[in-house]
Amino acid sequence: MPKDLNTILSKNGLRYSFIGVCLLAFSYLTFWLRTLPISRIVSDNWVNLLGNDPWYSLRQIEQMALDFPAYSWFDPMTHFPLGEVIYWGPLFRLLAVVLVILAGASTRPEIMYVASFLPPLMAVAMVPMMYGIGAKLVDWKTGLVSAGFIAIVGGQYAYRSLFGFVDHHIAETLFSTLFCLCFIIALLKLKESGVSLTDLQSLKNPVLIYPALAGVAFLLGFYNMTTMVMFGFIVAVYTLVQMILDHVRKQASDYLVLTNCVTFLVVILGIIPFGLKQTGLGVGSYSPGHILVYSLIIIGTLLLYGISRYLTDKPWYFYPGALAGVSVLSLLLGFIIFPTLVWGYIGAFTAVFGMHAVVLTVQEAMPWQFANAVSVFSWGWILVAGGIIYLLYRIWKKNDAPALFTLVWFALIFLATTRQVRFEYYLAANIALMAALAVGGAMQFWGRDLLRFTGLEKFLMAKEQAISPEAPPEAPEDGGKKGKKQKQKSQKKSPAPSPASPLRVGLLIVTFAIALLFVYSGATANYTLGSNVGGGMNSDWKAALTWMGENTPDPGVDYYAMYDSPQARDTFEYPPEAYGVLSWWDYGHWITFVSKRIPHANPFQRGATTAANFFIETDADTASAQLDELGIRYVITDIEMTTGKFWAMTTWHDPVNATAPFQTRMLYEESEGSYSQVSLQRESYFQTMIQRLHVFDGSAVTPEEILVVQSAPASSLGVGAGSTPVITGISKTKSVDEARAYIAEFEKTAAPNHSAEILTPEMFVSSTELDALQRFRLVYESPKNVLDGGGDIRYVKIFEFVPGATVQGEGMIEVPIKTNTGRTFTYRQESRDGVFVLPYPTEAGPDDVVVATGPYRIVETGQEISVPYRAVMEGLRI
Repeated sequence: MPKDLNTILSKNGLRYSFIGVCLLAFSYLTFWLRTLPISRIVSDNWVNLLGNDPWYSLRQIEQMALDFPAYSWFDPMTHFPLGEVIYWGPLFRLLAVVLVILAGASTRPEIMYVASFLPPLMAVAMVPMMYGIGAKLVDWKTGLVSAGFIAIVGGQYAYRSLFGFVDHHIAETLFSTLFCLCFIIALLKLKESGVSLTDLQSLKNPVLIYPALAGVAFLLGFYNMTTMVMFGFIVAVYTLVQMILDHVRKQASDYLVLTNCVTFLVVILGIIPFGLKQTGLGVGSYSPGHILVYSLIIIGTLLLYGISRYLTDKPWYFYPGALAGVSVLSLLLGFIIFPTLVWGYIGAFTAVFGMHAVVLTVQEAMPWQFANAVSVFSWGWILVAGGIIYLLYRIWKKNDAPALFTLVWFALIFLATTRQVRFEYYLAANIALMAALAVGGAMQFWGRDLLRFTGLEKFLMAKEQAISPEAPPEAPEDGGKKGKKQKQKSQKKSPAPSPASPLRVGLLIVTFAIALLFVYSGATANYTLGSNVGGGMNSDWKAALTWMGENTPDPGVDYYAMYDSPQARDTFEYPPEAYGVLSWWDYGHWITFVSKRIPHANPFQRGATTAANFFIETDADTASAQLDELGIRYVITDIEMTTGKFWAMTTWHDPVNATAPFQTRMLYEESEGSYSQVSLQRESYFQTMIQRLHVFDGSAVTPEEILVVQSAPASSLGVGAGSTPVITGISKTKSVDEARAYIAEFEKTAAPNHSAEILTPEMFVSSTELDALQRFRLVYESPKNVLDGGGDIRYVKIFEFVPGATVQGEGMIEVPIKTNTGRTFTYRQESRDGVFVLPYPTEAGPDDVVVATGPYRIVETGQEISVPYRAVMEGLRI
């Protein structure tokens, strides 16, 4: 859109004022949207942080605030009994601590509140960043559109930049975008300057400062998270494509060689003083592998340049052919000489782009669903398509290096996002930029048509001529023959402007309309998200963990201690009184932060397999032996683990079969010819430790009624070709033995592929007999009863794993129990080999809130037995 308008605004200084006002407005909008959750998650002494990881981030911020600017690279307060090696950098937490110090925050609630503002402030910083990229690629108007779009873009980016999501994800987006801005500027400046590797004098050009700044920006991202290596990969792919295009078009690539070499030399020099925290050559941690990778980018760039120079006089296809040959040869040599290293890098690649079963249980590692992609960016996708076309046009027409880099950046981040949804918060910058390029390109190509169509062009040109001090003077009337000829010549060079094209005007209006729809949908989604998002921890978990922190023994580990090296893990020894807390990995950071106790499993998926093995184990002795080996004293369960998270635990336990050994789905006939699916639980479902603990309180269970479900394949009944079996009959029995006898008789006469099995649609009523858990006693349960229509199961329960008091006897023993919520139940246990192992004392301990309200009683004899607290805790024989 029109150079005329651009000139007028520039002449009067209005343009920069206008840009400044717009950026301030977009920044304010961003901050307002990101801080909407304050009213929902902040209370007088608490900020209910979002998600899981922010709780651990706050734990680190608390540490650093007491010993600024030290950073702990090892943490014994999680993943008991090994501790956790920290594999991410300190920068985000360092900035949070600076904010905390500047605000004068000192108490835990104050630190939580102040640190929660850092993600919104980083989202605000994205606004001028996106303006810069749009302005450098096209013009200032495109920059403003890009800045406006990033203010309203939704999805993972919006969520992870909200007040209360105190984690480094938004910093990853911020610093990677800053690097791309600096890298684009470096490409532009060096290409314009004409620097040459063969002209030493040109290398003194001060433009080399720009790739150096790109290196500094890269380092900021690296100090935050090692995932910046992904942008090294983006540069490598871009370099390969750009070198081929430059070679084919006979254009010099010196600018690109210098950009890459200076950028990554600065990166390497910046890594050295930061320190290499781990050994090996992996890129998932701060290891020498990063120096190797960034050195290979420099060497690879020089190699590409050298081959191009060598093949200058050859046909163009010699170059890509030579590169293919060198690549294959290098890969083969790598497999022969450094097989472990090559396979390690392939493993790192597949960790991002692979689809392992256990990875799919992690919400942020799930593949991006098409429906989610459309709902998050909606109308923006149409603009993104336009942006891609515009960039391809720039690449084809001008061999535009920044345009190609932008396209490669978008393509690879998009590909990563399709494999793991976590990369959506990176992609947001690409979506905003590509959409802005579509709008900017449309204004560039069709803007003048719109001005002509509306009649504004004449007004703007007249305005420009009236105020412009640079308007050339008219030739004098008596200037002689020569003057007249010049005037006539000048008039011939100014033909009448062509009429506006209705088609181009229409296309521009449609582009504006789509942009407005994108803004509206994004702003609405942001407002809805911020206004409705709840904290990550519900009141039941908070109450349970607060109780645990106040009423369980101190594990003897300094919560605030700093360890300056990951190698501290090799020498650290837990004190004798230390113990672990076992729950599902989702809750590990809550346990560390709120209770200041040491979880075994955490949201880094450390301990996930062993936790799953325990909760899905059906043999109580095997499960108890596992806890003894790990040094676990407390087990925390919640209703989600018995229902919605059950599939995740079974997948970690057995990625191949997952829930199949415990649950099945069948079709049942609702009405004639109409079938629906029903989920049914097998006997083994109720035998798992998670069901026996959370649903049945570890007590023995004898079901009153057993269902035997007969089924046949759908295809054999003519219902369809699917593999889901169809229920053909249901029989009721009074005992498990009777049910198994029925099944045995059924199988003798059943048709092929017809079967019978003990199943039930109930999730909280056992279909099989359950032995008591001898060494688990309930010590706390949260207030909420999750059952509305009868029954009483609390949301969160805490069990203590105890040696248990040993009592000789035969038969069934029982004891009445009253919990801290007032719920009552009877704990029952059948003797094994003439011995009872009893987990509940009849004399309450000093911190007990779940107590026995009477003595143990052997049902068959009526004998009553009292059990001292000390006997339960020390495994004494009575």
